[in-house]
Amino acid sequence: MNEEESWGRLTPGQFEDFLTRFTDRFGAPVKSRRLAFSFWDHSRNDVDTRIRITDGKAEIMQKVGSWEKNRKWSRSEQKVSLTANTEEIFNAYQILRVLIPGEKACYIAQYENFIFQKPEFELKLTRQTGKTDRYNFEVEAKNKETDLNKVLSDLGLADLVTETDADFWHQWNRELNLNDDDLTEEEIKGLINEYCFGL
Repeated sequence: MNEEESWGRLTPGQFEDFLTRFTDRFGAPVKSRRLAFSFWDHSRNDVDTRIRITDGKAEIMQKVGSWEKNRKWSRSEQKVSLTANTEEIFNAYQILRVLIPGEKACYIAQYENFIFQKPEFELKLTRQTGKTDRYNFEVEAKNKETDLNKVLSDLGLADLVTETDADFWHQWNRELNLNDDDLTEEEIKGLINEYCFGL
């Protein structure tokens, strides 16, 4: 599956304003919680490999494609479902961690998403938590006929699209996300339990 999407940072005030504005315009969003183990081979920035647990459903996801210094990310995506079992998910984490070794190669991200689905696009507003809080939006085209730039302009988000590079994400991860090297095995399993079972 190929996807085209744009991403941008928001201030807390912008996040609240857009959430109110889009709820008034499109109706109540679907709320979602996600935990992601993000594995980064720093020699291959075009490969994004993650274990994701979204509302209790676990999967391995990999996106491949260009994103650095682009207003639109164009990537292919593959997914493999995992059983919502703490040991199985932890074993998958350990396998990927061996394949992608080194310091700062796995960050753990936690998301609270507010998702608006339209026939042409998906709009997601996110509050990301960890060492601090950060806010962002993501707009994904649902088909090849969708003009993503036009959608962004219509939503009032075009000027907020953020062009990112490896340095941006290094800082983002350092300031926000948990580093797996800083957590014990039990703490990692505890996070898996929380997002799989609400424990």
